[in-house]
Amino acid sequence: PWEARLKSAHDQGRFLLLQNLDPEYTSEEVQDIIGSAFKESCTAKMVRHTAISSPHSGQAFVIFKTREAVDKVLNKLDDECLMLPNQRPLVVSIGVLPKPSEKQTGFVGHLSIDRARRPMQREMKEAVSTPHYSQNNTIEYEMAMDWCLLQSKSDKWWAKLYEQQGKELKRLKAGFKSK
Repeated sequence: PWEARLKSAHDQGRFLLLQNLDPEYTSEEVQDIIGSAFKESCTAKMVRHTAISSPHSGQAFVIFKTREAVDKVLNKLDDECLMLPNQRPLVVSIGVLPKPSEKQTGFVGHLSIDRARRPMQREMKEAVSTPHYSQNNTIEYEMAMDWCLLQSKSDKWWAKLYEQQGKELKRLKAGFKSK
């Protein structure tokens, strides 16, 4: 699996993160760029966008066959700048994998309680099931509604920011072509 290869490459120092790519690039196109610019073979995978990542700039994880290939790419980019076909400079950094926490929960903010550590009480054995959604007369419902409102506002802010960045990028690209 990709995750296992990525971890192995990270541990061996054969892993780079490419940034400032055209978000429309495929993994194969990234591999072709590395192959033609640096004469090195690699395996690449485009990183999917998140809610807070810019839709105008893509990223890719790249795994090289040797540590020497990574050093060659980094040294060459220290001396020179690689301009991609769409007038973007390639930004390269040594890849860093996020460290997984000891126990991850399914949802952000949700905590799980390990049943093995907690003795089952008699009241819990005889408890009656309640609905799994918040009722409109509870604090949870009010908090959920507030959260939905804030999330909606946040989504609109990000959309407006990305729209403004898109306009600025188009204006800059037009300036490059006219010269």
